[in-house]
This record gives sequence, structure tokens and C-alpha cells, in this order.
Amino acid sequence: MNTSYQEYDHEYTFKFILVGNSNSGKTSLLQYFIKQHANTKIQQTVGVEFSSKSIDYKDKKIKLQIWDTAGQERFRSIARAYFKNTIGAIVVYDVTCQDSFHSLGDWIKDSRENGKSDLDIIVVANKIDLKDQRIVDKDYAQSQLLNKDVLYIETSAKTGENVDLCFQTLIDQIFTKIDKGQIQKDEFYPQSKNLLTKNLTIKINNPETQNQKCNC
Repeated sequence: MNTSYQEYDHEYTFKFILVGNSNSGKTSLLQYFIKQHANTKIQQTVGVEFSSKSIDYKDKKIKLQIWDTAGQERFRSIARAYFKNTIGAIVVYDVTCQDSFHSLGDWIKDSRENGKSDLDIIVVANKIDLKDQRIVDKDYAQSQLLNKDVLYIETSAKTGENVDLCFQTLIDQIFTKIDKGQIQKDEFYPQSKNLLTKNLTIKINNPETQNQKCNC
């Protein structure tokens, strides 16, 4: 099919979703990626927040539409609704919190059950700048994820270490599948000028305070 995309400022649109326990640093990770600097005044996500970013990837222009979901159990059903047409899931845990790591299995299961059949998942071990507080060892984490068919990376949303690489790794995996013919690239062509382009927050009543601690 020959279609002209000159009216768009990008060739592909990828939809990603961030999931994981509260206080794992999902929003901080996303905001560092979007703004390229740390934000110390981030409030805890209540409901779902949307961001987008256009990037140059090799010789391609890509628009990323990224949904950042609240990690509280009572928002799980809401988060599941935003997996539709998602090609990449970023599952974040806090290396200083054992509970955060132990919840990975549930988040990966949610991603598999609610995302596309060809969904790619990257597990992000966040807050690696907190070396003295680290509880979940890298080797242990990777050994536990061997049979999960997921990508793995360690990041710091405070220093920016590997934040861009996290998203690049997921994009690399998608294009590898496209090149192998495992998924069709026309799935990701821009379909409408009305695609979301601005930051959006969908809030739910009864927000929890930002200072909620990890139950480690």
C-alpha cells in the first residue's frame, strides 16, 4: 500500500505503558526521559498520566505515546484498560525495596494478559544511585527473570543513568521484530491527526499522599 505521510512529523507511532508498584520511580523515569533532567518535585501518580515524545531513531522519526499508571492495587483495573494497542511495557521496580521486586511477576502477568500478543516487556531496576540502600542484587534479579522472556536494564531517574537506553532498548527490540517479519510495520503508521500529542492527566478521587513508603 502506497501512502504518503508527509502531513505528519513522524513515520511511526509506538504506544508504551509504565507499570510497577507505587514509589518505584516510574514517573521520575518518564519525566527524565521527556525533559532530560531530574525533577525533584514529582507528585505520586493518581490514575493515569500521558506523555509523548518525538525522537529520531537511526533514519526514522518516531512518536512515542507513553502512559504512566498508578501503582496502587485499587487502580489496577484502570491501568489494565490502557494496555490496548500497547507494543511495549516498561515494568519498573525499586532496587531498595524487596516488595517492589516481588510484585514483578504480577505486573508482567498483567502486561501479557492485557497487552498485544507481540508485546515486548523491559524490566527496569530503578534507583541504582542508592547504592548503600540497595537490597535486590543485580545477579539475583536477572536469575529470577531468566524464564520470563523480558528485557532487563538498570537505571537511575535521579542521575539519568541508562534512562534513554531503556527506551532505546525497547525500540531496538520492536524494529528487530519488524525486520524479521514477526510484526508488520504498517501497524505503527500514523493513522490520524487527532492522535494525542500533549501531556494529559486522568485523576481518580481519594489520592494517596506522595510520602507513602515501601513496605520492605
